[in-house]
Amino acid sequence: MQVYDGGRFGTQDPGCAGLIAHIGHSDFGSQFLSFARSALGTDHVTAFATTRCGTIQTVLAENLGPRRVARTVADRYIRRHWNNDPVTRLLAGPAARDGRIIVDIDAADVEKGDYRRECYAEINLDHRLSVAEKRNGRTMRLSVYRARDDDFRQEDVARLGQMADLLMALLWRHDEAVSSEGSRGVDDNLDARIQRLEPGLPERERQVCALIAQGVTSEGIGLRLGIGLNTVLTYRKRAYARLGISSQNELMRRLMM
Repeated sequence: MQVYDGGRFGTQDPGCAGLIAHIGHSDFGSQFLSFARSALGTDHVTAFATTRCGTIQTVLAENLGPRRVARTVADRYIRRHWNNDPVTRLLAGPAARDGRIIVDIDAADVEKGDYRRECYAEINLDHRLSVAEKRNGRTMRLSVYRARDDDFRQEDVARLGQMADLLMALLWRHDEAVSSEGSRGVDDNLDARIQRLEPGLPERERQVCALIAQGVTSEGIGLRLGIGLNTVLTYRKRAYARLGISSQNELMRRLMM
């Protein structure tokens, strides 16, 4: 494992400014992955932020391929493995005193056990570069991964270091935008209308539907209700099944009838 001072690389405009237009939108994660793949040859990317009350939330989790593996692993990581991550320990120590560190780490640097198995071995990941920084009592952590036998090189570390200022600023801004969106309350009128549509709909499923109708993204709903993204998607699927619909447009049509 190698740890670098995040301020040693200088800055450059690597073309990631195009991500600005996607801040706060549901496609931010996929656009971020496309950029990371082009710039660093990665096909799996995650970002996590701590909240002011000390909990951890997923800012983005994306991977190539039809299966949303990154989301599943991110949920595992938040629930069970955050404190076992060597980067978490580094952030608690003097290594991050200047605000930002870059860590070159692989699975061998992680203690054997459930964390290595669930977050590396089972999804064929091995090598990782992380940028982590502290800001106003919170931390943001961006990690990009490569599969086994595909190490990051020094030039990859340097490139990530040069992009770090803008990338981390984008992540902080996206997190702020999604959190602000998610803080909007559930509209009581919408909640009542959904209850009339299906009186047996459980409260959580009703809340999810009301927030969907308000235009809140799945990530924002998770933040508002204090639940993970996969849980939001499960509630949505169950609610849609009970309502006999399959999309947000159908939900809106039912509510306007």
